[in-house]
Amino acid sequence: IKTRELEDGIGSNNWAVAGSKTASGFPMLANDPHLDITLPSIWYQIQVASPEANVCGVSIPGAPGVIIGFNQTIAWGVTNVGADVLDWYNIRFKDASKKEYWYNDMWNPVKVRVETIEVKGGKTITDSVYYTHHGPIVYTTEQKPENFSKANNIPIGHALRWVAHDGSNDVKTFYKLNRAKNYTDYREALTYYSAPAQNFVFASVENDIAITSNGYFPRKWKGQGKFLMDGSDPKNDWHGRIPAEQNPTVKNPPRNFVSSANQSPTDETYPYYINWEFAASERAHRINKRLTIMTKANVDSLINLQNDNYSLLAENILPTLVALINTEKLNASQREGYNIVSTWNKFFNAGEVGASIFELWHKNLAKEIWEDDLGDPKVPMRYPSRDRNVHLLLNEPNSRWFDNVHTSPKETRADAVNAAFKSTIDSLQRRYGPLNGDWEWGNVKHTHVPHLAKVAGFGSKFLNNGGSKSSVNAMSESNGPSWRMVVALGKDVKAYGVFPGGESGNPGSPYYDDMINTWSEGKMNELLYLKSKNETSNSIISTWKMSK
Repeated sequence: IKTRELEDGIGSNNWAVAGSKTASGFPMLANDPHLDITLPSIWYQIQVASPEANVCGVSIPGAPGVIIGFNQTIAWGVTNVGADVLDWYNIRFKDASKKEYWYNDMWNPVKVRVETIEVKGGKTITDSVYYTHHGPIVYTTEQKPENFSKANNIPIGHALRWVAHDGSNDVKTFYKLNRAKNYTDYREALTYYSAPAQNFVFASVENDIAITSNGYFPRKWKGQGKFLMDGSDPKNDWHGRIPAEQNPTVKNPPRNFVSSANQSPTDETYPYYINWEFAASERAHRINKRLTIMTKANVDSLINLQNDNYSLLAENILPTLVALINTEKLNASQREGYNIVSTWNKFFNAGEVGASIFELWHKNLAKEIWEDDLGDPKVPMRYPSRDRNVHLLLNEPNSRWFDNVHTSPKETRADAVNAAFKSTIDSLQRRYGPLNGDWEWGNVKHTHVPHLAKVAGFGSKFLNNGGSKSSVNAMSESNGPSWRMVVALGKDVKAYGVFPGGESGNPGSPYYDDMINTWSEGKMNELLYLKSKNETSNSIISTWKMSK
């Protein structure tokens, strides 16, 4: 068993800019949710017009209405909050029948629900699901005590408490947003939303901007649920929710913009616990830094920011890494790599060799620091976060974590950095040969869009583009901006968007993947948004009229 490492930097971005910072004098909004990218795409573009609403944006198959988009008066977008809304509990059964479990100093009945699963072309499967007040027993661990016998082998249950198992009315949030006209409507729409918790960014023609971290946040003590909890103790239960009106929110701040990039939505003064870890902070800092100095913003300004490949992670730690290298102990290839990365401009552009060296160096350094302590396959443990690695490197030079516990000499920070660097150059050379164009970041990252079901030949070709986990343009091999959107509000709203795919799910259609190159190049298409049923456009290829 090996726990999956946290995908640092992979998340989403959104922001809204007040009219005082735009060329038009009206607010603008941008959103790019980062997900696993696939063909067919998770999204499809849609405009829904009715007597009550005229809304445009993207939706997902099966969802009514628009999930991310705009109408004639408002725009909205979402990023993941990353709230701690899932906990595990150990359950003590009375006996092997699992009919009762111990809670609050008494035996309580287990509820059993029989699920029937019909398999096409096969036999129908039935499965019994056991429920406690915490939630379902997802799996059990068989005990094998000393002097083992079948009679005393009482399994331990592991129950899952998860917000998404509770009833909710999330669809109504988007129904209301599709029809919203102002900030009041936006706030009212959010009252119906539970999970997964999202940072809902908002802008309106009334020159309001806002962002709200919204969802059902359980009332928990700090760090509750980091580890398996005793399911028999009522103190470990959730006790209600954070009052919805006290969810983190801001409207029309003095800095004239709002933003999120999966960072913590609060500071230390917030009285409630939301989570103990969030995405690494570099994307959020870079977005805020650029928005702070941005004036007379237009559509291109926001598109350029979405495509920003600069790495604040590299800015923060590369000088320290370079300074710790003992160049006298490098071979010729390693010295050549050192010269490249030490003068690299810190942009993860497709043609940068320095980006490839830095990314792999940073990854190997984390392995040098943690693998000896946390790499035991019998005790699966995840590495600490990227923010923790940065703090360790910059602020704890004498930390014991730099030492490899399996070797007799005591390794230092410099030893770990040098070993990781040499391993990086050697591995690049083994894979791509002596330093050449194959070392460029676009090739090493090797972005492509696979088929949803991994059917060979139905995915995309290799896409030579930039971006990284530590850039605003958070691009990796097959994860990245699943939808980019920029909305310029005003008397005549204009919007632009693109996703890595096409409107059709048919691999034989020319519209199956016709937007991939536009997306890969960081460009956008103006979205067709008809203001009335009588309006026409040359972009309309065909029209279907549905009859009863």
